[in-house]
Amino acid sequence: MLKQLIYRSKATANFSEDDLLKITSDSLPFNQENNITGILLFDGDYFFQVLEGNGEVVQSLFEHIKEDSRHTNIAKVTELVVHKRDFGEWSLRTLAVNEGSRCYWLPPDLSLSREGRMFALLNSFASGKWRTCLSNEERKRVSAKVINKATSIAQFESSHIQFAFQPIIDTFKGKITSLEALIRSDDGKFPEAILDCLDGEEKYKFDLESKAIAIAQGAKLLNPTQSLSINLCPGAITYLPDVGEYLYKLLKQNGLKPEQLVLEVTETEIIKENDAFFEAIERIRSRGIRIAIDDFGAGYAGLSLLADFSPDKIKLDRKITTGIHENGHRQAITEAVLEFANAMGIPLVVEGVETIEEWLWLQHMGVQRFQGFLFAKPCLNGIAEVKFQVDGGETL
Repeated sequence: MLKQLIYRSKATANFSEDDLLKITSDSLPFNQENNITGILLFDGDYFFQVLEGNGEVVQSLFEHIKEDSRHTNIAKVTELVVHKRDFGEWSLRTLAVNEGSRCYWLPPDLSLSREGRMFALLNSFASGKWRTCLSNEERKRVSAKVINKATSIAQFESSHIQFAFQPIIDTFKGKITSLEALIRSDDGKFPEAILDCLDGEEKYKFDLESKAIAIAQGAKLLNPTQSLSINLCPGAITYLPDVGEYLYKLLKQNGLKPEQLVLEVTETEIIKENDAFFEAIERIRSRGIRIAIDDFGAGYAGLSLLADFSPDKIKLDRKITTGIHENGHRQAITEAVLEFANAMGIPLVVEGVETIEEWLWLQHMGVQRFQGFLFAKPCLNGIAEVKFQVDGGETL
């Protein structure tokens, strides 16, 4: 099956025209033998390469290229099955481009449709729109420190469910900004399994009653500057005539301010809901309680949702950010969401951050708030120790 794989990377040394020609001459024997075609662009700092050929051969070649010490910050822009080659005449051709170049720099013997993906990608690179790599010099200047001792509270009495709490970390401010309460059963079941065992009104009633435990336990863990995030299914939000009043009373009973509670609703759930749901959300907001879109990016109508439903917080789904440091599609999506969030003044939380490389890329782009195993796992009836310290791009 014919595939086209595109990646970009940052050079680790200065490259002359002779150096670029050597890359071409070294690559030609393998490419010609294995029917690999493509193009390599270099702008003085960054590489952009297109590889075309048999899918397995292209992938194997890409893995080999990734080991080359002459470049770093390697991110796969895209990988697609294609019906024909864009560079079928070239086993490899290397082009030097200037920052800010446009379509006129393309060689006259290269014919690409101006409406096609490849034309847009080449000019996107040449005009500098992809230069988001964290250089080795910048990496050496990265430092962050978030230290927080583990905290435990007593199990909630006479209940077959408890809550685990996971912190949301602001690595710019160096502190925990909020906690998410995650329901757990006494036999270790997670939220989906617990709620899937219930139907209709029984499910909604249970969901609401369980939040009394979450808020009571969370209040023992929060300081006045922190907030508590809870999840409610849409049916539970419309189950009571005024769920905002119910939540407000729970907050008052436990000495919390309304703004310290964040109600998380998933993107997929919001899309499916009706007018009664949105009216209930407005009543909740009128009490001072904030609303977050959870798992943003997991549904199918994210942009239209942001246009019509202005949340107080956006939580970007882990499916978007896992491996983001080497995935061009995910980088572009995250940049767009972050730009929107900043323009609208909406805090963005990135979920599922598990590696230092993911965090480094995200913080370099300007993300401040993170949630994931890199910082702390959910802890039953408490907060796990947070011991996150980075200096020079390396964890200590």
